Amino acid sequence: MGNNQVYKNRALASLEGKWGKAIIATLIMAIVTGGIGDVLGIPFMSSQWTGMGVQGIWAIITMPFAWAWAVYFLRLIRNEDLDYGHLLDGYKQFGRILLAEILITIAVFIGFLLLIVPGIIIALMLSQTDFILKDDREISAIDAMARSIKLMDGHKVELFWLTLSFIGWAILSLLTLGIGFLLLAPYYESAAAHFYEDLKAEEANEWAKANWRSSPTWRPTRTCSSTPIR
Repeated sequence: MGNNQVYKNRALASLEGKWGKAIIATLIMAIVTGGIGDVLGIPFMSSQWTGMGVQGIWAIITMPFAWAWAVYFLRLIRNEDLDYGHLLDGYKQFGRILLAEILITIAVFIGFLLLIVPGIIIALMLSQTDFILKDDREISAIDAMARSIKLMDGHKVELFWLTLSFIGWAILSLLTLGIGFLLLAPYYESAAAHFYEDLKAEEANEWAKANWRSSPTWRPTRTCSSTPIR
């Protein structure tokens, strides 16, 4: 695993020559998940609860879209196809993706009700679920969440500090009336995708070591005895 600066440098290197694609994808995501939801709520402004309900339903409907946007950056750092049509990939697996996003949202929400810190911990534990769902089309939502928890074992603090290291950029983005987030979001998501790749590599190495040691052909290395032969 690398440090914060390593992931930031790798993110910038991956984004080189792809900033346009990343910014447009982020803009599309913001319009679909946020802008359209706000517009849909306008006719119901006279009834606050109805308006919130309409926006809430739209937020649920667009959860697979937000998922596809997040994993778009995994495609980006892997130099895969970046066609904007991939932003609809979540709807090809609608039930599985939606269930995972809803369960994550509920778990994090309950955690935040328990004095914030548990919510942060749960969010960190489940942070790799989206990427896992992208890499394994057969895994269930629950199993993907469980695997995320396993991957993040011993790495929650690392991801927390990586996320926190972007706070300065977030403040600057707010000063630009949010426009800066079109740059910050791809920057952070690319760094997070590289973090996931390292988690996967570490898991693969541990699996290889465990299987090598359990192999019937494996024998511990003998050490030379200092006792003279008689």
